Amino acid sequence: MSKHLMAVCAAPLVATRAAYSAFHPPRTAQRRRPDQFGLQAEELTIAAPGRTRLSAWLCRGDPGRVVLLGHGLGLEKSRSLPYARFLHRGGYTVLLFDFRNHGDSSQDRGFAGFDRRFAEDAVAAATHLRAMPEFAEARLALYGFSLSSFAMLRALAALHGAVDAVVCDSGPACDPPAISPNLLRSGLLPVPAVMREAPARPVVEYVFRMLNHITMGASGDWPPTPDRPAYATTPMLFIAGGADSVVPADEILRLARPYPRAETLVVPGAKHLRAMWTDKDQYTSTVLEFLERCLDPTKAVR
Repeated sequence: MSKHLMAVCAAPLVATRAAYSAFHPPRTAQRRRPDQFGLQAEELTIAAPGRTRLSAWLCRGDPGRVVLLGHGLGLEKSRSLPYARFLHRGGYTVLLFDFRNHGDSSQDRGFAGFDRRFAEDAVAAATHLRAMPEFAEARLALYGFSLSSFAMLRALAALHGAVDAVVCDSGPACDPPAISPNLLRSGLLPVPAVMREAPARPVVEYVFRMLNHITMGASGDWPPTPDRPAYATTPMLFIAGGADSVVPADEILRLARPYPRAETLVVPGAKHLRAMWTDKDQYTSTVLEFLERCLDPTKAVR
């Protein structure tokens, strides 16, 4: 049997493994710490549905202005520390947390519906914050990256009235399964080189896309429509990289367009999750100006 024929035969198994590993990534052993970024962090454990425990860092700033930070697919909260640093320097309290199956959070061996599960994690983190007396009346922003941008936007429905702004970087997309092959092509998931070329590649991508309906979730209410509570009234900032091949800028802009209070920033030449590193001044000034308008009680308009 030729190498290519063997690859085609193995393609469905490889696609299944990739689909599972996307939401059950290997844990990284060496991670950065808050003090390496000049941040003092309090370690928290947050209870989420399904007996899940989420690991979090709380970096205290202004108790009246709080930002909840997510992270990208297969990453963990330490990868969001550079963002926490510029936000904390801007005066904000920042909570960073690991989604289930990531970082130091507990394991969820499930295979299906992670759109709902990750959104529940974001809701749990925001609810935990609101239960702390000093943050009960704080103005709150959700800030998601790539994978967590989907979760943050979906969580907005359950947190109606408790969230004052949403920032989404490198996502989300209107049709997640349609962009799922981009994860394979980008090398973000473990797929052998022989599976990245014909004749195995189209088989792997087809099976992976079909499985993505199950792993990510195939709910018919995505993207959330502006007529749903909170989506018509909550200010949103969508940030896209002009050279993003994972979640293309056009996909993000198409999703953002229907929301009446959505703003957008496209950073030319920026790849996936690299917008801040491509133009740090524009990125940080845009985010801080947006959050100031939304979270400063003297300027914000609900």
